[in-house]
Amino acid sequence: MTLDRKPVRIDPRTPWLADVRRMLSPMAGVTDRPFRDICRRFGADMGFCEFASASGLTYGGEATWRLVDTDGEQGLVGVQIFGSNPEHMASASRLLVDKRMDVLDINFGCPAKKVVRKCGGSALLADLPLLEQIVRAVVANSCVPVSAKIRTGWDEDSVNYREVGRLLQELGMVWVTIHGRTRAQKFSGQADWGRIADLVEALDIPVIGNGDVTDAESYRDLVRQTRCHAVMIGRGAIGTPWLFAGMRAVDDGQPPSQVEFAEMCSVTCDHIRGEVAARGEQQGCLVVRKHISRTFRGYPGAASLRRRLYATVESAEMIAILTAAAAAGRPESDAENLTQPEANR
Repeated sequence: MTLDRKPVRIDPRTPWLADVRRMLSPMAGVTDRPFRDICRRFGADMGFCEFASASGLTYGGEATWRLVDTDGEQGLVGVQIFGSNPEHMASASRLLVDKRMDVLDINFGCPAKKVVRKCGGSALLADLPLLEQIVRAVVANSCVPVSAKIRTGWDEDSVNYREVGRLLQELGMVWVTIHGRTRAQKFSGQADWGRIADLVEALDIPVIGNGDVTDAESYRDLVRQTRCHAVMIGRGAIGTPWLFAGMRAVDDGQPPSQVEFAEMCSVTCDHIRGEVAARGEQQGCLVVRKHISRTFRGYPGAASLRRRLYATVESAEMIAILTAAAAAGRPESDAENLTQPEANR
């Protein structure tokens, strides 16, 4: 059964958006090129780079520019920038002209202290005049369409997503993504899908829902309750990129299939190879750890498997451990013996 979604006004510059339903959210330290590629394999229609500081891009920071790793990327990809200085936001928008991207997103939703204390991210929900200056600066200088991501407000005493959403629509955003929490909530409590539904009805442009989607069932529930155009997945995708396959099954009217343990191991091996190729041996292995911490949840013996994987920063050894566990069909500790030399058994 097809999910009911509200008819929306698609910007003529983004005709592809009509078919986009599943997005990977920009996340620091997570949504690099190797992980975006894996998520696309499972059904993500669009991926975002790790969000980048506009000031860092303006000042030519090498580490910041490395976050915009889109050269030659296949499939739809977005870049997200954050900052509180309109001139830096305008400068970053101009400097990104040669980068491969389909949309430039403005971060008005990040609740992290290091972003908020510089009046970036969700802090701008409490300063709409500055938010408007930033949007105008980015729109005037971007070579691609511009979107924005917000939260429901700074806190429960200043919930203003309707006002912000309408302002963003008037200023030319091609869509608005809303995380159903205030900044004060950060990631605690429940996302308020009722507020997402309210913004969907209030705007003519597409609204992308975000918050508390962790499986195919919660994806179906969010769309049914809000009629949002698409759903953006953040923390729910860490270590579980096959979440997008379940979402795709829902969109296709099919029952989601169970991901087998062996496939989890195989995908993790692919992720390790991709990260090592992109970042080098040690850093690549370390990056995958934050995914591994979630990948095998619920399996007996998963804690033992994680400990063995965490004990090394050598990709070949990690892959050998995962390959042995996949062959055994389980992560229990006896699979560990399959990777040990005979003399050490």
